[in-house]
Amino acid sequence: MKTPSQERSPTFGREIDLLFLRLIEATAPYEDYKRELLKLERRWIQRAKTSAQRLAVQQIIAKTILTEAYGERMPWKEFGRWIRRLQQLGFRNLGMRIHVACLYVQSLHRFPRQARQAWDMLEDAEQRALRLRRDRPLRQEHLEAIAHAKKVARVPRPPPR
Repeated sequence: MKTPSQERSPTFGREIDLLFLRLIEATAPYEDYKRELLKLERRWIQRAKTSAQRLAVQQIIAKTILTEAYGERMPWKEFGRWIRRLQQLGFRNLGMRIHVACLYVQSLHRFPRQARQAWDMLEDAEQRALRLRRDRPLRQEHLEAIAHAKKVARVPRPPPR
């Protein structure tokens, strides 16, 4: 017998996971990921009861598409579109801000003209991480992610103006 929680439709996170499994098995190209994620976003925005829920869905989908764009080495026209989208929507939490900033800095070898903006974003994220209490477990994890991004970045930070 199914419990009431098993009868409900899958959660947003579970639905993204199932979508990814399906796309990975099909060895789908980036455009398919993007199209399917945007369809999922539309469906979940319709289900959302509050503007905060709608915003969360948009932020998560934009971050997920940006991550895919990074992995698929998309040109600035596509990658930059999702950076701008996330900047407009705002970041859901510090982890998302750091994830995006790290991807941005690590991708600069493909768009070196964006170096100042990317490094500024990473510096801002690092300052925010440093403001966390030292005993917070995520503080060290965030700082390690930032250190890694700095280490592997192929485009150095531009000198101050």
